[in-house]
Amino acid sequence: MSYTRFTPALVLACLLLLGLSVTAGWSQTRTAAPRAGTVRPAPAAAVEPPMPAVLAMVNGKPLTAESFREATNEGFARQIFETLLHRRLIWDEAQRLGITLSKSEFEAKLHQVKAGYGSPEAFQTALHQQGLTEAYFDQRLKTQMLLDMIVDRRGALREDEISAYYDKHKSEYVRPARVHLFDLVTTDAEAAYAARRRISNGEEFAAVAKEMSVDPSAAQGGDRGWLSATQVPDELMRATAFSLEVGQTSNPLLVSGKYHVLYVSEAEPGVSRNLAQARPDLITALRQEKGLTREAVQDALVREAGVQINWDPLRYLAAEYLSMKQIHIYVDGKPVVLPRPAFLVGGRLLAPAKPLVVALGARMIWTPGTSTLTAERQGKKVSFTSGKPIAMINGKARQVVASRIEGEILLVEPRALVEGLGGSVQWNAARNSLYIKSTPES
Repeated sequence: MSYTRFTPALVLACLLLLGLSVTAGWSQTRTAAPRAGTVRPAPAAAVEPPMPAVLAMVNGKPLTAESFREATNEGFARQIFETLLHRRLIWDEAQRLGITLSKSEFEAKLHQVKAGYGSPEAFQTALHQQGLTEAYFDQRLKTQMLLDMIVDRRGALREDEISAYYDKHKSEYVRPARVHLFDLVTTDAEAAYAARRRISNGEEFAAVAKEMSVDPSAAQGGDRGWLSATQVPDELMRATAFSLEVGQTSNPLLVSGKYHVLYVSEAEPGVSRNLAQARPDLITALRQEKGLTREAVQDALVREAGVQINWDPLRYLAAEYLSMKQIHIYVDGKPVVLPRPAFLVGGRLLAPAKPLVVALGARMIWTPGTSTLTAERQGKKVSFTSGKPIAMINGKARQVVASRIEGEILLVEPRALVEGLGGSVQWNAARNSLYIKSTPES
């Protein structure tokens, strides 16, 4: 999650414009007193006096509060508003979940962050360059830490999930053996052997390659970079490269009418990480796949919240927040335009049938007399009848949420439709989205 960097004065100005209370950390007075050792929002700050009509004189000319407000409205209002909105939602969600941030946890993290700047002076310089106070920086860091704790809670994974994901993607956690390969290329054997003798007599491989190689890599001294065996296309060159000792130069190799002299400057053995070693990356990958990243959880908090926009310059956000609340459907990565929103019935989804059938490339037959829709694709056949909690999938009955017609639109359960036609579905609760693949998961 990223937080936009603004000066405290600019934040204050936008707060006054938005009509929001100015508090240092969204004081939650309805809760009981915090337990000892926990970080809680600070008490409400005193309301500062209004900005003067003239903020500054620049070359004898006034820079007015009105021009400042106009620039804020035009350029930064949304960014500031959403920073404040996200902060409010994160602190509220942390309270709802009973998540607290201890003083020791915060101070340890703050120490780690400050250490990354090299020195206290460098940290203070960075704050000044960004127009931040240390108190604002601390508040932002607390918010980020709370969001991470919320992600951990929402994105809790079972051990069997992690293990199964590792087994399925084990090859991604194996780094093959690699060599740092140099290649000098000539068009005749005599030149290749002459180059080989010069290198054997002590000349640098790269210098000789720059002078004698006819390959474009000559400009880099013949440097091909770090390569695994599969990245060396020729079998003879591959076998030679991975049999050379570090610092060793090969004899000329005839490959496709040209002569190659190879040199290995460095080598790395293959490394395979076991489940325990790969665990942090596995969790990150699984959460990414499930849509449980920082950004996704933050979006979910906005979607779940009741947000009423009262300030005209930001009223357009209301439509965006409403769209976030709606269920979105994607087929093979492309959004499906629905004539009416999909919705959940007892935890199961109903959606307009026609756009899904079209997106899947199936043939559709509508029988008005029985209000039955039949979809056919690649020898598979699915039928839904309005009012019936049964779908016919390739001649077999399957229990579904009863299909219904609303406003001349037939609504069906997408999972039954997609799987019946040979596709696959994945519901992403964090994104409030259904992802459909026209072919089944491998």
